[in-house]
Amino acid sequence: MANIKTNTLTSARRGLDNTSSKILHEIYCAYPKEIPLKEISKKLEVVERTIQSSIKKINQYGVPIEYKINKNKEKIIRANIKEPISWILKEKIAAENMLSLFESIELNGNEVANNKKIINKRIYTEYLNSLNDLFDKWSSLRLFEKLDQPTSK
Repeated sequence: MANIKTNTLTSARRGLDNTSSKILHEIYCAYPKEIPLKEISKKLEVVERTIQSSIKKINQYGVPIEYKINKNKEKIIRANIKEPISWILKEKIAAENMLSLFESIELNGNEVANNKKIINKRIYTEYLNSLNDLFDKWSSLRLFEKLDQPTSK
C-alpha cells in the first residue's frame, strides 16, 4: 500500500473519507478472505472504534460489504466483489438525477447562459447513453452474472 497515494484511494471512492476508502481498499485486496477488524486497525494504524464507525458510514452510503461476528466473537469484514461496480452505478444514478434537474430548468432570457445549459444537458445525455450502452454490453456478456458466481475462501 506504500505505493498507492491516499488521494487515489479517496478519489476512487468518491464521497467517503480517507479511512473508509483505505478499509475498502484493504478488504478488496484481501478478497475473498475475511479480515478481523483488529488486523485492519493495526495495519491502518487507526483505533478499532474508528474502523467500526467507518464501517457504519460505508453501510449507510450503500456500499456492499460483509460485516459479521465469527464463532470466536471476533468482528470481521469481507469485501463484496461488486463494490467497485457499485461506484459506477452510483455515478450513473447521479448523472440521471442531474439530467432530470437539467430537464426541469426553464431557460431564461440570457442566450449565452441558455446555450451553456443546453451544452451541459447534451453532455449528460450523451454520457448516460454511453453508460447505458456499456451496461447493455456487460449484461449481454453476462459479466454481472460471472461476478455473482461463488468464490472459494
